[in-house]
Amino acid sequence: MGGTTLQIALTVSIANAVFSAGAARTAGAQTGSTADSTSPAAIDAGRKIFHGQGNCVMCHGASLEGTPIAPTLLAHDWKDAKGGGYEAIVGVVTNGVSGTAMVSHPGGISDDDVKKVAAYVWAVSHGKAKP
Repeated sequence: MGGTTLQIALTVSIANAVFSAGAARTAGAQTGSTADSTSPAAIDAGRKIFHGQGNCVMCHGASLEGTPIAPTLLAHDWKDAKGGGYEAIVGVVTNGVSGTAMVSHPGGISDDDVKKVAAYVWAVSHGKAKP
């Protein structure tokens, strides 16, 4: 394997291990709260989760620019979150993407945290917040 290919393979392997370790959701996770995709509080909370417990930053990059492992989350033609809408992003973070490193509830985040991450990604991708 070439150096770049080996580095990507190692990064994917590490990311899969981290995601797998956190994929099991905790029992009793709160699901009653709904994040508003335009709420500054939800966006800020989502930013913290994206860069922290959610492990999203590992594959999508610190500025949501994408990496060899995962696509950009900035404005683009969305493949899995069709149209880049808030609910579509919630669906991807909730369900994951089959055949990719994107797992359901990355880092074991709750349904409420999924909504906050989606609020952050939506806001950044629509120019309403900075990464």
